Amino acid sequence: MLTELESRLADVLGAALPAPFGGRVRRRGAAGPAGAGPVVRLGVQGYRPLEPDVFSTRPEVGAGAPTLRRVVRLHVTIGLDVTTDPPGDRLGELAGTDALLFALQEPAVRSASALVAPGDQGFRLDGIELLEVGTQDDDPDVLVGAEGWFWPVGVPGQDGRAIAHALVREVRLPMRLTLGGALVAGGAAVACDLTFGATGALDVADGPGGTPTTAPFGAVALRLLDDGGGPGAGVLDTAASPPGTTVVATVEADGAAFTYTPPAAAAREHLVVLAQAGTGADARTGMELARFDLVVTP
Repeated sequence: MLTELESRLADVLGAALPAPFGGRVRRRGAAGPAGAGPVVRLGVQGYRPLEPDVFSTRPEVGAGAPTLRRVVRLHVTIGLDVTTDPPGDRLGELAGTDALLFALQEPAVRSASALVAPGDQGFRLDGIELLEVGTQDDDPDVLVGAEGWFWPVGVPGQDGRAIAHALVREVRLPMRLTLGGALVAGGAAVACDLTFGATGALDVADGPGGTPTTAPFGAVALRLLDDGGGPGAGVLDTAASPPGTTVVATVEADGAAFTYTPPAAAAREHLVVLAQAGTGADARTGMELARFDLVVTP
């Protein structure tokens, strides 16, 4: 992971720097280049974990493996030092720092695309940024930061479960709500029709003969809320679901039918239409599709 990053960055900068520094970039602790001359040394100064995207710790697909694998998200700081030959040549050190600063501002280096190579590298960077230039004798001459994913080279990925069956449903907005009468406090139940622009469902199965076939759309969930987001005072009812806070309405052709019984007193309520999948213990209510205001008069 980090050792591979050091090695690759040393190779890239070694090819980018002009003479006499070109080809003379090495990791700290590694053997120096042959012959006399200046040497640029680099090494990881520190690292810290990054907050995963949207707090996700999901596996990722990285270069070198077509399958998902676990990664470590890190921000890494890397120090670079210029050593002259003979040591202590201030102008030589300054020339080396100049060359480093210019090479690190190359767009391909800043985006880290210059570090991408075929095969399993053990890292994938989002970019490289210049953090600071050393001001004290014990500081690195140049300090850079890199963010990205890291993983041990050669660790195989993991295959997820193959998708063998999928039910794809479509509902085209907007929806239209039609009432069969006025909403009067204490009045009788009012027939309601919920009409969609268009609906459809495809049933797709893996394997021989696994071509998409049309299927019934299914159902939507209906929920009644007051202005504060609590349960509404009226009552929803369908042939398939008894009265309650949430009922399930079967979609026939391009819509669904249900009744609304107004409460005893005037009120303003909200009918919320949500996606619905499954039945019984497997029933799941999904995203909101539409919302309508129901105004009950005295």
